[in-house]
Amino acid sequence: MSGTLFLTVVTFVCIGSFLNGLRFMRMRTNPWADRTVVGQPISGGDWSMVQIKRFGLAQMIAAPIFWLFAAALSVGMLPAEGIHPIQF
Repeated sequence: MSGTLFLTVVTFVCIGSFLNGLRFMRMRTNPWADRTVVGQPISGGDWSMVQIKRFGLAQMIAAPIFWLFAAALSVGMLPAEGIHPIQF
């Protein structure tokens, strides 16, 4: 796989993860409260708003860190089989 293609896909995934974390940080109510799937309550329905905001913060912190790791893989700083490094 080309390093450019790999980094492009990872960039879109990281942007989505960051924006999802931002969405969780801005929530005012628990989105899973009083919801069921096939009659069973959703496991996050009993989370407090502090826990939901922490989950969003964790996504917002992890997305750039993961992107830096993927960028190091795609430019050849970290060896990886199957990824052809981006040449400058």
